[in-house]
Amino acid sequence: MELEGILDKNKINERFKSGDSLEILNMQDEIFQYLYAEGNTLHLVNTETFDQIEMAKSACEGGDESLSMLEDGMNLTVSFLTTPETGRQPVTFKLPQNHIFSVESVVERAGQAAKGTVYKTAVLTNGAKLQVPEFVRAGDRIVVDIDTRKYVRRDL
Repeated sequence: MELEGILDKNKINERFKSGDSLEILNMQDEIFQYLYAEGNTLHLVNTETFDQIEMAKSACEGGDESLSMLEDGMNLTVSFLTTPETGRQPVTFKLPQNHIFSVESVVERAGQAAKGTVYKTAVLTNGAKLQVPEFVRAGDRIVVDIDTRKYVRRDL
């Protein structure tokens, strides 16, 4: 069986016998709010207890692609691992599946007749770029699927 370390991401192949026993570790998810970044470190706060933690950008489950969609005040799901040796510590975090962004600017297309939905490039307030339908304007609030970086709908 191939195993991957939760903390160090090292992979090993291990064989188990029927009499072997394994220690079960506890992983728990909590919601934290993104405050700011300092170098390769993100600062997050628990909105219920106001506990603050720091996490490396490399702990993001979606990688650099997801990190580019990070926005001030965004709620993130932080996974904590509890072990007898190290106690409780944050291991990974992930962005929400959908989030509401404000459109900072759009690149208007030249007047062309086209069938179907016509898309244009929009720049969000966090600097990310994505394709949106032609009716979206600067200042609009839109819902974006963060995993696919695609426009979902307008926020009403």
